[in-house]
Amino acid sequence: MTHFSPADWVDFARGLLPPMEAAAIESHLSNRCEECLKSMSVWKAVLENLSHEQEYVPPDAVVRQVLAAYAVHKPWRWLHEVARNAKVVFDSLRQPIPAFVRSSTSSSRRLVHEAEPFVIDLRLESIRENLFLIGQILNSERPTDGLYGVDILLVDGEDLVAKTKASTSGEFEVQCDRHRVRDLRLFINIRGHRAIGITIPDADG
Repeated sequence: MTHFSPADWVDFARGLLPPMEAAAIESHLSNRCEECLKSMSVWKAVLENLSHEQEYVPPDAVVRQVLAAYAVHKPWRWLHEVARNAKVVFDSLRQPIPAFVRSSTSSSRRLVHEAEPFVIDLRLESIRENLFLIGQILNSERPTDGLYGVDILLVDGEDLVAKTKASTSGEFEVQCDRHRVRDLRLFINIRGHRAIGITIPDADG
């Protein structure tokens, strides 16, 4: 005996089958086919449950409140707690330029930080209202190895200001409005290593 497909049962239960096909199913059911009666019962129960689904949709106001509550738990907040602070080994405003740092006629501030085995060469550039941070991460133990999956996050207090990824050669650049930030920190999250935190001073000292 030929039975009907699940699609036929769904359409039949919802009253969407053409009259002739619906009549064929009704005629078949009148013969008390146990398998088809069971299928019909199952699909009716499914549709009955689905008809009540809208009753469980939360109001828009509640959804907004929940989203606002979770927004407080910003995903980058953990960086403040787990990142290790990089040590300043060179600041162009506070000591003579050593031989290993390239000379420059730019008035920008140059900083070199160390968080073994990484060295972060960072230049701060103020142009009108904007502060640009241009840097490069170097692995002192494996200088020829490329860097992969390095996230760069610029954070002001607990607010994310800018985010980017370093290139495989460790180069990156981020920028922000220099007059709208007060407590800038740069976080470098290198896959397989503890995150590195750098406090960003004023570009002009």
